[in-house]
Amino acid sequence: MTIATLAKRLGVPEHRLRKHINEALGYSNFNAYVNRHRIIAAKAALRDPRLAHLPVLTIALDSGFASLPPFNRAFRAETGQSATAYRSVALAEGRSVNGQIESENS
Repeated sequence: MTIATLAKRLGVPEHRLRKHINEALGYSNFNAYVNRHRIIAAKAALRDPRLAHLPVLTIALDSGFASLPPFNRAFRAETGQSATAYRSVALAEGRSVNGQIESENS
């Protein structure tokens, strides 16, 4: 997706959409805006225990990234950690919330 394509779909001039993304939404550019939404989707997939069998690469591609390096850079910039580390923590927290982690003293 490009900003021109989105502007056309929305029926607004590209310069107006660009200004809105930059000023009203606070993103530095269109790619930062799109990547933010892609990372939100990736984080949801990484937290989902039903998708724990999927490689991070598959989640990155399914989220709209063309390859792993840009995904890794965007993910780390957004979360401060790697996708693998995020997944490990999120899944562990999910298991402890659901009572599936046994105590060490059992």
